[in-house]
Amino acid sequence: MRSTWGGLFRLHGQDIARLQRLLDPLVLTLLFLGFDSGSRGLGSEAWMPFWILVPLTAILILPLAGLYSSYRHRSLRVLIRRITTSWLFVLSLLLAAAFLSKSSESFSRLESSLWAFSGWLWLLSTHVLLRKWLRWHRSQGGNSRTIVYWGLPDAAEAFAEQIASNTWMGYRIIAWFSPVPTRPDQHSQNLPSCSGGLRELRDWLNSHDVDRLVFSHVTRDGLGMDQMVQLFGDCSIPIVYAPHWAHPTMRFTVDSIGTQPCIDLWGNERSLLDRQLKRSFDLVLTGIGVVLIAPLLLVIAIAVKLSSPGPVFYMQDRYGLDGKRFKCFKFRSMRVLDSADQAVVKQATADDPRITPVGGFLRRWSLDELPQLFNVLRGDMSLVGPRPHAVQHNELYRRVIPGYMQRHACKHGITGLAQVSGWRGETRVLSDMENRIYADLTYQREWSLKLDIKILIKTFLRLRSGNAY
Repeated sequence: MRSTWGGLFRLHGQDIARLQRLLDPLVLTLLFLGFDSGSRGLGSEAWMPFWILVPLTAILILPLAGLYSSYRHRSLRVLIRRITTSWLFVLSLLLAAAFLSKSSESFSRLESSLWAFSGWLWLLSTHVLLRKWLRWHRSQGGNSRTIVYWGLPDAAEAFAEQIASNTWMGYRIIAWFSPVPTRPDQHSQNLPSCSGGLRELRDWLNSHDVDRLVFSHVTRDGLGMDQMVQLFGDCSIPIVYAPHWAHPTMRFTVDSIGTQPCIDLWGNERSLLDRQLKRSFDLVLTGIGVVLIAPLLLVIAIAVKLSSPGPVFYMQDRYGLDGKRFKCFKFRSMRVLDSADQAVVKQATADDPRITPVGGFLRRWSLDELPQLFNVLRGDMSLVGPRPHAVQHNELYRRVIPGYMQRHACKHGITGLAQVSGWRGETRVLSDMENRIYADLTYQREWSLKLDIKILIKTFLRLRSGNAY
């Protein structure tokens, strides 16, 4: 039986969000009026119009920033960022209004700064701290949502493990039904014993209350997806399809063609403006960078030439945008060059005898990658993006890692999210490459110019790598 407070938050969560919509403008306005230092303070006659502007801007801006949306499935860091940026935007609008109305003389820097800070603290406390408390409350068993699950044993166990690993989300599986017979002991510690098949599920739903039904399997015994939808649609509870075949890098964005709903699984079709913005960013920074490091490039080229016989540059075929090949430039760091048509291209390993002393230094500090700046100028690559792999590695991993070739939906980069997340260098086991691909597809899905800048800064801070041989 749920507690009174747990039931209140559970049953009226949307009403609490509506209450916050009303409280935020009201409290921010009262705080504004509270910082009154007399005739030249915030409460002066010149500032009376701002008694209307403060709640008006809060009412218009804060909801657009998504402050009143559900964050049950999202990181609170996103909420903190949205609170901060939206509040700064509100303050910017008010300062612009003060400047245009020539009332800035009545602006007390101390009192207005205190008001701005206290307003920000109010938003953080009522939105972030409340959600933190709710997450703690859910992890203790309160404010929970009950689930009945329909699916195969492996899918049910994987789903239960996700719930057990994220207790703060407040979900509980109270029953599980399977389309195939199961043994009495065939369940994990996070999953109740299987309660039967389809007939038992029908009977169970008629006699039990549950918050939602989650299914992940369409049976092969003549009951297809349309029949499953018809069966579950006969219930009066929310129905959720959680396909067991789904991969964590998929987007699952809903679109439609006419009246036919469609789900985008992979890919991210960027607008022309976004592509041009990224390209301009690449050209400006790369052009400046090549000019600044030209002496360094010359010194490295001389050192490579003197270190061992062979060319200064190493050019290898790589797959780029849309899976098209291009020549990737690097400073040569090995005594023996792998040719592009080799059956197997061996990755560099620790104490690899092929690597020259100069090459080892270049690899440790990522200086062998610098000629790829010319790939960026040519348009083959970008400053930031998934790292291009050797053609043979592509052909190997595309057969064993789902979504591997989706990393070619954007230009490859000199550095990327995988590299600054610790997934550069030798991939000793398959999971190493899977983690790299996961980071690449996450970057593709969440790309922004801000993310590119963040990755570039992290790259400079982590130039030396113990994983690069």
